[in-house]
Amino acid sequence: MQRRTFLSTVAGTALGSKLVGADAVGRVEAATTVPSLVFDSTASLLDASGGLLTDDSLVAVWAESSATNTDEDGDGDAVSYPSSTDVPLVAVDGTVVGVGCPFVAGGTNWQNGNEEFLLNVWDDLLGGSGTVYWDSGHGQYYDLSQFSTFEDYAESNGYLVKGTSDLVGNLSNADAAVVTSPSTAFSSSELDAMASFVSGGGVLFLHDQADYSNYDETANANAVAQAVGAGFRFNDDQVVDSTNNAGSTFQPTTTNFNTAFPFFADRDGLELDKSRTYAAPVTDVLDGDTVKVDLDGTVESIRVLGIDTPEKSANQQYERTQEWEGIEDLPTLADYGQQATDYATARLSGETVDVAFDPEEPTRDAFGRVLAYLYYDADGSGSRDTLYNEEIVTDGLTRVYDSGLSRHDAFRAEEQAARDAGLGLWAASDPASSSEIRNRDVTDLFFPTPATVRTDSGAVDASRVPVSAESTASQTVYSGGQSYSGDLPLAAVDAAANVAMVGSPFVDESYESAEGYAVDTSSYENFVFLTNLIDSLTDRTGDVVVDGGHGQFGADYALSVEDAAYYKRYLEGVGLGFEQVNDVANADLSGARAYVVTTPPEAFTRAELDALTAFRDAGGAVVLLGSGDVFSGPRSNLDAVASALGSDLRLNADSVTDASSNVNGDSSVPATTSFDGSFPLFSAYSDTNDGGDTGGSGDGVTVTTVNYDAAGDDGSNLNDEYVVLENTGGASVDLTGWTLSDAADHVYTFPTFSLDAGATVTVHTGSGSDTATALYWGNGSPLWNNGGDTATLADDTGAVVDEYTYPDDEGGDGDSGSGDLAIAQIHEDAQGNDRNNMNDEYVVFENTGTAALDLTDWQVSDSVGKTYTFPSFSLAAGAQVTLHTGSGSDTASDLYWSASGPVWNNGGDTVTVTDDAGTTVVSRSY
Repeated sequence: MQRRTFLSTVAGTALGSKLVGADAVGRVEAATTVPSLVFDSTASLLDASGGLLTDDSLVAVWAESSATNTDEDGDGDAVSYPSSTDVPLVAVDGTVVGVGCPFVAGGTNWQNGNEEFLLNVWDDLLGGSGTVYWDSGHGQYYDLSQFSTFEDYAESNGYLVKGTSDLVGNLSNADAAVVTSPSTAFSSSELDAMASFVSGGGVLFLHDQADYSNYDETANANAVAQAVGAGFRFNDDQVVDSTNNAGSTFQPTTTNFNTAFPFFADRDGLELDKSRTYAAPVTDVLDGDTVKVDLDGTVESIRVLGIDTPEKSANQQYERTQEWEGIEDLPTLADYGQQATDYATARLSGETVDVAFDPEEPTRDAFGRVLAYLYYDADGSGSRDTLYNEEIVTDGLTRVYDSGLSRHDAFRAEEQAARDAGLGLWAASDPASSSEIRNRDVTDLFFPTPATVRTDSGAVDASRVPVSAESTASQTVYSGGQSYSGDLPLAAVDAAANVAMVGSPFVDESYESAEGYAVDTSSYENFVFLTNLIDSLTDRTGDVVVDGGHGQFGADYALSVEDAAYYKRYLEGVGLGFEQVNDVANADLSGARAYVVTTPPEAFTRAELDALTAFRDAGGAVVLLGSGDVFSGPRSNLDAVASALGSDLRLNADSVTDASSNVNGDSSVPATTSFDGSFPLFSAYSDTNDGGDTGGSGDGVTVTTVNYDAAGDDGSNLNDEYVVLENTGGASVDLTGWTLSDAADHVYTFPTFSLDAGATVTVHTGSGSDTATALYWGNGSPLWNNGGDTATLADDTGAVVDEYTYPDDEGGDGDSGSGDLAIAQIHEDAQGNDRNNMNDEYVVFENTGTAALDLTDWQVSDSVGKTYTFPSFSLAAGAQVTLHTGSGSDTASDLYWSASGPVWNNGGDTVTVTDDAGTTVVSRSY
C-alpha cells in the first residue's frame, strides 16, 4: 500500500511498558501551548493586491525560517518569498480566516496540534458554539467526508457541523461557513451572498492547498476572498521545508506563532498518550485487521499494527496481488479475507482489549484510524496477555506489513514459519509458479527526482558509470555539491567494495499507473537494471533485502517493501524474494545476496554499520539508492553507510532535471538511454548466481562430445577422432582466435570463424578443407588420449569457456565390447524461468561404447553436492538418455531427478558421474 494513503509520516515518542489488565482510559491533559502544527501540501498567503503578505496584524502562523516556497506546477504564477521573509500560512482578517491547506483532513497526525489550534480559532470567532456549514457544492475533493474525525471533535465541543451542496441557500441558518479548494467557481450572485454573509457578522473559513500537480483551485478561492473583502489572498505555490517537516519536505511543521492572536492555548485534543495502555471494549469487528473500540466514550477505528489481511470480496477493488507472494488469484485472497475476519471475530468480538502503541509508528493512519497493538484474554484467565497482532501472523492468515514497526522482524520470522508450514493462506502460495513480468533487455530507464553520484574527493570517473542522464539534462548544485561539466552520472559502481549507488529511488511504485500515476511506466526496464546491478556485485545466492529500520517508510524520498510492491512482484517472477529488515544489527543475512539502503532519515548505529560490513565481507552486495529531493541530514546518513563499507561513492548535493527527455512531461523525472554497454547490466535478467535463470540469450559455446576412440586404429583414421562444439546461446559467436587444447598442451587455434546460434561444429584431428560445420586441426597423429584427457575451450583472451574431462577406462586404444559413458550435452539454461520449467534443464548422457552399460545406483552430482541416483537402468550401446531436473515418469530415453529447484548453475558448474563403487566415471565443467 502506498505510504501516503496508509500511515502518516510522523514517528511517535517512546512507548512505555504495557500495563496488562489496567483500565487506564483517557486523553492527554492540556499543557500550555499547542504542539507544533503540520501543514501538509500547503500554499502560502499573499496580501490583497497579490504581493508579499508582511502585515503582522493579519498573519497568525508563519512557516519556520528554514522554509521556502516553490512554483511546483511550473505555471510561472507563484510569488516567491525571499529568505529574509517568513512565509505566512494562516491569516485572519476580521471574521475571515485563510489557511493554506486542508489542515485537519483525514490522515492528519493528531499528535501535532492542528485540531486544537483550529478549534481555538472557531471558539474565538464563534464563541464556543454554533452551526457550521461545510461547502460541497463547488466540486471540492475536500468535502466534509474528508474531515469526519475533526467533525466529531468539533461536535463534541459544542458545534453542529453540516455538509451542504447549497451553501448560499443555507447561509441564513449558518454561524460559519467552510470553503475548501473549489474546482467550480462561485457565480457572481453566490459571491454577493458570501459578501453579505460576512458583512452581517458571519464567519468564513477558506482552505487552499499546494499547487502540486496543479490540484489547487487558487483563482476560485481568491475570488471568494476578494468578494468578502479579505486582506489576504492565496499564493499559487507550494511551501517546503527541508529542516522542519513531518517526514517530507512538502509537510512543513512550525511553532512560528503570532501570539498576539489568542489561538495557541493547548487543550484536550485528539492525540493519544503513546506511553499509556488503554483498556477498551470492542464494539465491532470489521475485518481481520480493523476493529472498532470504545475509547473513553469515543468509538475509534483501530487499524491493527504490523499486519495486512486480504480484502474480503466486497472490497476486492482495493486488493493488490503484487503484495501476496505466490498468490495471484483474487477469489482465493477474498476467501482468506473472510477467514481472517472470522478469526478476528471469534477472538475479539465483545471482548475488552488493551490498546497499546509502537514507539516507531504514529498513533493514526491517513484515514484517522488508531494504529495499535491489541492484547486480549485468550484463555479466560482474566489476563489480557495474548497479542492478537502476532497471533494472526503465527496462524498464517495475514502478511506482515513492511513499515517501520519495532516488532517487524519478529513478526516477519513468524510469517516465514507459517509459510514454511503452509499454514492458513500460505497453503495457496506458490511463488515458483509466478509468471515473469517486464524481464527484457534494458532499452530505457527513468529516474524520479534524481541526484548525481560523486566520490568523496570529487567527480566520479566515467569508467565507473553505467548510466548517465541525456545530454539535454541540467544540474542544480547545492551547497557543497560537485559540479559536472559533461555527462551527469545517475549510477556508479565500486566493484572492489561490492557497492553501487543510484541517485534515485527508481523502483518507487508511486510511478505505476495502477497506483494513480498519470502514464504507464511499465515499458521502462528499471527493475531489470537494478537486479542486474545487484548480481554484478556478488556471487551470493538468496533474496534481496531492503532496509526499513531508519525511517524510510515515512519518507517520501525513500522506500520500504510496501513502497516497491511491483519490483517485489518482478523479483518473484525471476525466482527471487524481496524482504525487509528493520534491525540489521541482529538480522540473519545468511540467506541474502544483497542489501538495499534507500536514503535513511535516521542514521545507522555503529553496530548496524559493522553488521552491514560483515555482510559485505562475506560477499554480499550493498546497493544505495539516493534522491535529489533530500536535505543534508539524510544524504549524510546514506554517505555514512558508503564510507563504513570502505567505498568512496557519495550522493551528490544536487538535483537533475531534463525538460526534453522525461516521463509525462515532468522535468523532475528524467528518462535516459545513455548507457555504457561495457557493463553487464542491460540484458534481460538471468540469475547466474543460483540457477534461477529467466531466459536470456543462452550460455554460449560448449564442448558436447569428445570422440577420442576412432574406429579401427586411431593413427590411421585421424578424422574420426574429433571434438564437437555447440552454440547453445541465442546469438552467433565469433570464435576467431579461440583455442582448443588437450591436457598435454596440444593447441588448436580457430581461424576466422563464426558459430551460429544453435549450430554445431566438429573439430577433426586430421587434415581437410574447413567448412561451416567441420574444421581440421591438421595434426599428424592422434591427440585425444583414450585412457582419459581434458578438452579445454578458451576464448581469444585466454579465458576458459568450457572444459570436458573424461577419465581412465578399461578400453584402451581400439577397445571393443565395452560401454563408455559420455556427457553429450548440458542444458543448464531452461526456456523462461528455470524454476517454472525444470524439465527443460537437463543433462544428456551417451553410451559411446559397443556394449550396454548398467547404470543402476550410479550417481550424478553438481559442484555443491546435489546428487541423483540412477534407478535400475541399462543404457544400450550408442544410446542416449536425458536426465531432467524436474519430475516425470522414467522411460528408456528420459529420467527425472525430481529436484525441488534448479540444479545446474547457469553461471558455471561441474557435472560428475560416479559408478556404484563411488569411482568417478566422467566429469565435465562448464
